[in-house]
Amino acid sequence: MGIITISRTHGSGGTTFAREVAKHLGYSYIDRTFINNECRESDRHIRSFGIDGHTAPGLHDVTRELMTDANFYKASFVANILDHSLQDNAVMTGMGAGIILAGMGNTINLRIVRLMEERIRAIAQVKSIPYDDAFDLVEKMDEGKREFITRYFDADVGDPSLYHAVVNSSYASLEEAVGILAENAQRHFTPIHAEETERVLKGRLLEKRAEMLLFHLGMGHCSGKVLFRAGAEDSLSVAGVVRNEAEKNRLLQALAKNTQIRDITDALETGVFESTV
Repeated sequence: MGIITISRTHGSGGTTFAREVAKHLGYSYIDRTFINNECRESDRHIRSFGIDGHTAPGLHDVTRELMTDANFYKASFVANILDHSLQDNAVMTGMGAGIILAGMGNTINLRIVRLMEERIRAIAQVKSIPYDDAFDLVEKMDEGKREFITRYFDADVGDPSLYHAVVNSSYASLEEAVGILAENAQRHFTPIHAEETERVLKGRLLEKRAEMLLFHLGMGHCSGKVLFRAGAEDSLSVAGVVRNEAEKNRLLQALAKNTQIRDITDALETGVFESTV
């Protein structure tokens, strides 16, 4: 298992670089469009918690409706990235994947940058638009990426401490950069790292799927108030506050249907937590 994440400024050639790395290594290529489609169409993160597609024929419609909720969207988005990290050797472009997977042993996080003048010229040429329009587009796209990362991950996408390395495509050729990364990946991705990474990813995915369950149970108001923590030997602790005993029982019963969870530690409390304003 090896995961390479690529963050890039607009017009830096980062997407082309990511696709070439994936091709060179024989890895899957995953970007935000791919993950967004999965979030809207896939129910695989929900059914294992006891929501049966046969008894809930509108599951896809409900999921798409829930996607308008920022908290559900983030949980679903992160769950899909964690899930694909477990399944594939993959190159993931953008999406905050490097932030989501920070600290994982079998992950390499890169940032691709380029001199602004070259970025603008590249976009103007590719889009066949005037220089000034290309400048505005680069500024707009960079701002959009910054806003996405700030909103969902409370981080600065330009912070170099988030990455193993920052590559300036104005100074390093595509072929050179791909070669350096491929060589480094062979040394970095080890069976020991993979085993530990898989354990951590499985725990985090379980937590995110449990968060998503709240919304499908009609308990989205508990988001941020109920916390899930995966532990050793397939255990899960549930803490926080729900409105009443009925909600508590509904959540615990749904979690108990997941055969991946061997033990549930219940630290839930009941009480009124909604604002009276």
